[in-house]
Amino acid sequence: MNQENEKLSKRDWSLISVAAIASYLDAALLVSTGVALSIWAGYFHMSPWLAGILSTMLTISVAVGSYVGGNLSDRFGRVRVFNLDILLVGIGTAIITFAYNIPTLLIGLAIAGLASGADLPTSLAVISERIPQQHHGRAISSTEIFWFLGIMISQGIGFVTAKMGIIGPRTMFAWLTIVAVATWAVRAFSKKFKQIEDQLLAENQASSGNGNEEQKKVKLSTLLKNPHYLMPLILLTVFYLFWNLPANTWGSFLNYFMVVVNHQSQSTATLIGFVTNIVAVIILYSIYMRFADTKYRYVMMHIGLGLSLVSFVISAFLGRLWVIFAICYFVYSVCNVLDGESIYKIWTQSFYPADVRATMTGYSYAIVRAFTAVFSIFTPVIMNFSPDLLMWLLAGSLAICWLSAIMLTRLVKGYGLSDPVYNPVSTTIEENSNTVK
Repeated sequence: MNQENEKLSKRDWSLISVAAIASYLDAALLVSTGVALSIWAGYFHMSPWLAGILSTMLTISVAVGSYVGGNLSDRFGRVRVFNLDILLVGIGTAIITFAYNIPTLLIGLAIAGLASGADLPTSLAVISERIPQQHHGRAISSTEIFWFLGIMISQGIGFVTAKMGIIGPRTMFAWLTIVAVATWAVRAFSKKFKQIEDQLLAENQASSGNGNEEQKKVKLSTLLKNPHYLMPLILLTVFYLFWNLPANTWGSFLNYFMVVVNHQSQSTATLIGFVTNIVAVIILYSIYMRFADTKYRYVMMHIGLGLSLVSFVISAFLGRLWVIFAICYFVYSVCNVLDGESIYKIWTQSFYPADVRATMTGYSYAIVRAFTAVFSIFTPVIMNFSPDLLMWLLAGSLAICWLSAIMLTRLVKGYGLSDPVYNPVSTTIEENSNTVK
């Protein structure tokens, strides 16, 4: 692959940047809730069970939103749903900002979670149908930079406001409201952005030979009866679920763990997370995005999963020592950018035809977030009962993730998908079999 073919245009990056705000808000909602959790627990006098339920409310909402939003975007238009979602995120975060009791907090988290979940599969479909296949690795993995920015900015605001009590969470969610509303204004009212969307879609359809094809409406039940699509759905869901359990645990409960188990301050916990994620996003940008569309895609994946697994095993033995835990958390977070969500997003846009990608991705997201929500209910309780047990559970989760990743790479090869490792010059499944049988 020559350097020229690796370049994305300014129009491509404009589209990716606006669409990737969905990933930013998803991560920011998760992390802001995690950072705020210990403050809310004290301010609203929450028990560990109630703290888990609060985090779970957000995860459940994202799960439901992913399924509903993906289906609606394929049925009524991705851009239309794309624009509405972000406005609802702004409304939800505004409610959280001014929440004065637990019920109000739950309502805000539910609305923001539903809308953010709906935006995730929709935004990926918007990108993949407008960016050429050979650039999918770099384009889709770049959304992870926004995911990390969501983490880092939320942690940064949390660190600065750590000693301000309830003002800290209010500041974090007020910022998210501003981001969501500003992005909605661009999506809904910018004629230039609308022109970029339309031009890129027409150009990509023309280059792939699909410009004159009429978009088909396919029921989810039809896809689920087709082994050609059912097997990737199952394996992708298993892969993402068992990758997401550890990721969601530290996204939601890093501060809670370090404060309650390691007996560190809120500011120390937030600073560790913030510095770690700065390094992680540098590696994501300088290494993963550079090699995502090359023969090293799966080499990076295996290195990332292997070192992440080792970090949890060490934490299971020595994680009660906060310095050891902090080092293991650093290793896990830095290596985690080489596998997991980036490759999951790439695969979801490769296994399915363009007209059903949002539905299938949304369905997978929904299942994963629902199971993650259930696990989140028990996470604070497990932390208090046995931190070592939690580490072993998360290590086992990554082992299952790794096994499913190996199976998926074999499926990529067997299906003949366009892939820089197995089929660098082949056509995609969409081009080979664009009809759901």
